Amino acid sequence: MNHVLPRLLDVTPDAGAVDASTGSGNGPPDKRAYGGHLAAQAMAAACRTLNPGFAPTSLHVQFLRGGDAATPVNYTVERVYDGRTAASRRVLARQEGRLLVTATASFATPASGPEHAEHSAVAADPTQLAGTGPIGPAPSLPLDEIDIRTDDAGEAGEFVRRLWWRITVPLPDDPLVHACAAVYVTDLYGIDPVLRVHGHSMTDRSHRAATTDSSIWFHRRIQATRWSLLETHSPAAARGRGVITGRLFDSDGVLTATLVQEGMVIPRQ
Repeated sequence: MNHVLPRLLDVTPDAGAVDASTGSGNGPPDKRAYGGHLAAQAMAAACRTLNPGFAPTSLHVQFLRGGDAATPVNYTVERVYDGRTAASRRVLARQEGRLLVTATASFATPASGPEHAEHSAVAADPTQLAGTGPIGPAPSLPLDEIDIRTDDAGEAGEFVRRLWWRITVPLPDDPLVHACAAVYVTDLYGIDPVLRVHGHSMTDRSHRAATTDSSIWFHRRIQATRWSLLETHSPAAARGRGVITGRLFDSDGVLTATLVQEGMVIPRQ
């Protein structure tokens, strides 16, 4: 059986070009491309230029323009640095010549050192929660291949989004692919907690809202086909921008990644 998501988490090298590749679109024409899709493919393009043995440590993405969901995207990678234990890549994503996204990805080889991690205080069993899916329409996502269950807590300034997720189709046993899957999922309505603080949501169409910057720091290997919990809340908003901070925990409650996103939140006239 051909599954959609593994294809969306990869890119195809362009024939005759160096460090250039193309990622397939997914979704109805004239619908806005999903930011997590662009970020995941940018990271996949960077991963294709690595030597074996490197794992991701961070990904920083700027979303400059919206793209079309159905149209392929071209990725060019600059090999900023290649060392024995660290590597850095810069990625530019263009669609029909228009620059959509810039990304910087960092990688390192495993090393010994101090280890500690926060643990989730949430004891909920996601299998006992309803299969809610995203909080609103998501026409670009293969939702039959991602199990999403939300269990939000609090109201207004105390609001916390708790989003359980796992990939339900087989993925290669490659840590880089599973990291790309986490990038793909964790942008889903990511800026919504900013609006929830004020009694609104991205689904009520009261504001123009979209992610403008996204950063992820990877602490441990992510197993995307097992349950992960993404907890997010918004500590600040001003001047038409808002920030959310997030923590990604694995199925044992161990912190695997830390996220920060900034988004545009402007009332519709």
